[in-house]
Amino acid sequence: MNLELGETITLAPVVIFAFNRPDHLKRCIDSLLRNKGSEFTEFWVFVDGPRSTEDEIKIHEVFLILNDFKNRNNWHLRFSEKNLGLAKSIITGLNTVFEKSVRVIIIEDDLVASPYFLEYCNFGLDKYEMDQRVASLHGFSYGFNEPEKNPYCLRGADCWGWATWKDRWQLFEADSNKLISQIRGNRLKRKFDLDGVYPYFNMLIRQSQGEVNSWAIRWHASMFLANKLTLYPNQTLINNNGIDGSGTHAGQSKSFNSKLADMPIDFSSIEVRENKRARSKLKSFLRKHYSIRYKYSPLRIGSGLKRRLFKA
Repeated sequence: MNLELGETITLAPVVIFAFNRPDHLKRCIDSLLRNKGSEFTEFWVFVDGPRSTEDEIKIHEVFLILNDFKNRNNWHLRFSEKNLGLAKSIITGLNTVFEKSVRVIIIEDDLVASPYFLEYCNFGLDKYEMDQRVASLHGFSYGFNEPEKNPYCLRGADCWGWATWKDRWQLFEADSNKLISQIRGNRLKRKFDLDGVYPYFNMLIRQSQGEVNSWAIRWHASMFLANKLTLYPNQTLINNNGIDGSGTHAGQSKSFNSKLADMPIDFSSIEVRENKRARSKLKSFLRKHYSIRYKYSPLRIGSGLKRRLFKA
């Protein structure tokens, strides 16, 4: 199915990952359905299985919400009988959809999208499909005090409302120890940590030790090592409603949320290379909100902080 969005583009399937938060899921779906072209878009919803009786009750509420879509030809609903955890649920779900499609848009149930999110993802997937420098497109944009005038690129990948291609996803390395070895071997630890501002490498170590179970830190590290870029919009297209204490590792913060874009993203002035100015602004943003310095103590970094950028 094609949609006219300035030029004819192919609509990518949207993959939604859900668990035990029916209210969050409803807001997420409602926001997606306000996007142009959503009526022609194929949706896949993966719901993880329960860990407890309380989860069973909440997941039943999720089932009731999704029941309205079960007879729609463009909606595919998948409920897991057992709890996989977010990482395995996402990796397994994406592998399933990539068996049928070469491009996907991914969103989790605690995210709310701008009416221009799908247009941004679909246009970008078309525009950069053959440009192997680009790993993905990201819908969330950091709330810099001085916003970027144009969309910008950063090295690596991200996890709050994103889109990618099958050949890029095939570069995903699930083995944390291999990623750690490559980062150390290439002396990239400090650069990977945004010059010491954010403890990504420590998260990767914790992943390897089984202390966290994050797909996103491995996705970021995989694309960082492949020297690939992610494109960010200059106005955010995603807000995260999950930073309200409701998630498994959630803290509470509104630091990352800002007004959703109320107009399409302009792709006409994008440099496909890491934007040094945006990278510097990101470092300042993280320093301001977390006061982290390079010689941090991993034991002093709370679970809420880890949740905000890379959810376990």
